Amino acid sequence: MTVLHLAPIPRDDRPHNDDAGPEPIVALHQRVQTFDLSQRQEQRGEEAAFQAVLNADAVLTGAFPDTLDTVVQAMSWTGHPPVPDQQLMASAVTYLGSADGKRGWWLHYTRREEGTGEDGGLVHVLTLIAPCSCGTYLAVELVDEDHLIVLLDELDTAPGAPVDCDYRLRIRASSYADPAHSSVEPSF
Repeated sequence: MTVLHLAPIPRDDRPHNDDAGPEPIVALHQRVQTFDLSQRQEQRGEEAAFQAVLNADAVLTGAFPDTLDTVVQAMSWTGHPPVPDQQLMASAVTYLGSADGKRGWWLHYTRREEGTGEDGGLVHVLTLIAPCSCGTYLAVELVDEDHLIVLLDELDTAPGAPVDCDYRLRIRASSYADPAHSSVEPSF
């Protein structure tokens, strides 16, 4: 049996063109000195906000094709950059209208991390925000299109009008963990 021993050959990694300019590492250091990190972070935030707008439109098309997708104009969303200090991902919001012209209904989109490890990942979150008659707002995370249909069908106020404080949506929205709850629609 023959064993070959290979000795390392001295290697010159530099380009063989002597007039190529500064070494790449020198050029790289010169290049990064011109960058403004705060401006780059702002650009990434704007890109994330725009991506949230695109994702929001895609969620309406895919998950709410017969309801929200038919009434919300594409690209009508306002994107918001992430807020890392508060652990908020980029989001988008669109105005749905108002009965009184003062306080309106909104649709909010964001993503949230759920689960851990291989079972974890980012999920799309769509929230309907409605004015309450007391001056605050109610927020209901929409599970799917059927959930939205049931929710709007149960409203006893005029379309776009504030919801009464004691309206059962608030009770049901906060009682999803109550095992005695007798609602037939998906809990939210």
